Amino acid sequence: MNRILVLYRSKYGYTKTYAQMIAEELGCDCREAAHLPKKLLKDYTLILYGGGLYASGINGFSAIRRHFKGLQGKRLIVWATGMCLGSDEDIQKIRERNLPGEWEERIPLFYLRGGFDYQKLSPLHRLMMDALRRSLLASAPGAKEARLLLDAYETPVYACSRQNIEPLLAYVRELLLDTGASQKNHL
Repeated sequence: MNRILVLYRSKYGYTKTYAQMIAEELGCDCREAAHLPKKLLKDYTLILYGGGLYASGINGFSAIRRHFKGLQGKRLIVWATGMCLGSDEDIQKIRERNLPGEWEERIPLFYLRGGFDYQKLSPLHRLMMDALRRSLLASAPGAKEARLLLDAYETPVYACSRQNIEPLLAYVRELLLDTGASQKNHL
């Protein structure tokens, strides 16, 4: 029987919201990955990892990389939560940054639009986002993605919804039905 674990890192709550939705829909375990005991991973055959995006890097994904050897023979699905709309170009950049080389072919990546509330950012993240704001204003303030983000500095955006997780859930359900699935999705 497949044991499923939804594992996540969330700083502002958007990824946690999605992790809880996914675990509820799949009827599986859900854990925050801040202190990931290696022995915990052995109990699961399918791990869904999610983290917020920071400069295209998935929050906490380095923990998964550290445990790569312990994941051999398991299936891993990754999702990233961010503010952008998730264009093909954005997703490719996330994939290249987080799933290089052989990982790119083996690990499915999903993008889930979360939200943005400038007032709730930590001081460090405010500094980073202020630099991004200046860059957007100087280069492409009228572009759709730029305008979306610039507007969010003034009016918080919350885009988490069950509809956004449907493609990921469909993938997992298909994977679970396909008992003769190819080994290419295994690590």
